[in-house]
Amino acid sequence: MTLKNILPFGKSSQLLVCETDGFSLHGAVLARSGSRIVLLHQAKTEQVDMAEALTDVVSALKADGWKGGGSAVLLTPAVLSALAELPVNPKKPRPVAQMMELVRWEAEPLLMQHMARWTVGQLLAGRGYMTEEQVQAVMDLQQGKPNPAGGLALSDKFSSRRFGDLAEELGYIKRSQLNACLAAQTWLKADDELIECNWTSQGAVEDIPGTFHWLVSCVGQSLLQRWTEVFNRQGVKLMSMYPSAGCGANLLPKSQTAGLILETHPRQVWATRLNAGKIAAHHQYLSLTQSPLEICLESYHALQAAPNEPLWLAGGHDAPLLAADLRQMLAVEVNELDDPAVGEVVTPGMAGAAHHALGISGEGRCVGVREGGPLPPLPQRLEVRAAALAALLLVSVAAAEISLMVRKDAVEAHKQEVDARWKSIDEATKRIKAQTEQIEQRKKTLAQQKADQARLEAMLNFYSHAIPEREELVRGVLGVLQETVTDEVIIVSIDETAKSAKAMPVASAMPAVVKDKRVEVESFNIEAWAVSEAAAQAFIQKMKEKVAPWHLEVRDAQVSSRTGPLNLDGFAVLMRLVRLIEGDSAAPVQQKADSK
Repeated sequence: MTLKNILPFGKSSQLLVCETDGFSLHGAVLARSGSRIVLLHQAKTEQVDMAEALTDVVSALKADGWKGGGSAVLLTPAVLSALAELPVNPKKPRPVAQMMELVRWEAEPLLMQHMARWTVGQLLAGRGYMTEEQVQAVMDLQQGKPNPAGGLALSDKFSSRRFGDLAEELGYIKRSQLNACLAAQTWLKADDELIECNWTSQGAVEDIPGTFHWLVSCVGQSLLQRWTEVFNRQGVKLMSMYPSAGCGANLLPKSQTAGLILETHPRQVWATRLNAGKIAAHHQYLSLTQSPLEICLESYHALQAAPNEPLWLAGGHDAPLLAADLRQMLAVEVNELDDPAVGEVVTPGMAGAAHHALGISGEGRCVGVREGGPLPPLPQRLEVRAAALAALLLVSVAAAEISLMVRKDAVEAHKQEVDARWKSIDEATKRIKAQTEQIEQRKKTLAQQKADQARLEAMLNFYSHAIPEREELVRGVLGVLQETVTDEVIIVSIDETAKSAKAMPVASAMPAVVKDKRVEVESFNIEAWAVSEAAAQAFIQKMKEKVAPWHLEVRDAQVSSRTGPLNLDGFAVLMRLVRLIEGDSAAPVQQKADSK
């Protein structure tokens, strides 16, 4: 894994490359694969409004499977590329601001001449809508010169007319052709004189000591901003604008450092000479009437090529036929600069610009113009500083990792020692816990034995004392009833509903100053019926006397009128026979009752 794969400022692996001549737009998505590029998607349109043309191309690319976004470069003839001679040694570069002033001083007049190509007349002639003679005739009329179309009076009549209107009125062109050229002109000429420049160093000028060649590219600032906005509306960032001619030199292998390159375009050829890997000279030849072969021959001879100088041809899909003709005419070996991506849509210039933008080819064979001017020196670039910061962070992280590893080893050694001690302590704890569990088990066994013994004692006491005493008491109560009942009294019921209740304090019948501390431990509820109230009272009195020897007392005695057996009128008798003991003796008696 490389640093580019980790850090976000590395070059993108995909790039949208567009090229326009003002009348059409080609677009292709190219991807880097090692040292070559691969064509992923392509589209083209003949729309003359470049904003709408870019929309059409992006839509077609997305329909073909492109996800959109990312970065893009644009090739356009509006960008001027020239070889300037500057007294600046590449090994001792000037500050960017100072270098910009020098480059603009050289480039401004060249760009003004270059923009003269985009007059309406030149565009009409370049598209083949007018001949050069017709263009000259219209210009003569505008300038008041005699011409075959009419006399001096006719010249005066047309001198103030626009070129396109005049050409249409003379029947040379149609309005649709004029509108197409006017639309193209807006995308080839800037609205102001401000320019953006970029440059890259080349070799030294042989006959001028201290002077060096610099490859310069420049374009109108307003035009660059307009294109940037158009790409932004499509969600794509425009990295740079490249000249239409000259980028094909990037297709030359890096191992080839010398030779002559002919890059063909419609009605023009761009010739470049390389020497020691640097651009030593270049020449642009334009012709509306000559064939591509004739233009190539003119460019070849204009650079005064040596017979043994390697010749390379970048000509697109028609390069094989043109190369064969050049071999026959020049009697030299003609090598074809080809790329698998080049075809009907992708031109050699587009492929060369992709090689440059994706960092595949050398940096000095072409140069693009970016908004805001050239990038500052490497130490001042934001991405370089970010890389330095990331490297510092990586070093810090590595140092922290090493420190943590050392501390981890020390901690692990200490942990092993502590684990050994803990193991021995844990074993001793287990032994103590086992002994404690044995003791607890013995305690539980003893407690269970004590509980069993208490139950046995209670059972023995119950059978040996409680039951005989109870039996004796019940017999005594029944005997008392037998002795006290007369012919005038009938026992209705006797029950012991409260015999299991807890011992309760007894309200004393004596004055309040004497507190009865006895408690009830036995209680019998007796219901009887007497034929008269006197018999009922006599029954109650006898019961009090008879139960006294049994330590019983009559409580809550009540006499009330009530119908008795056989619907005889009489009196109902209710009473309670209670057994009382001292409060200190209540607990044993209660325990006996609970054990029953």
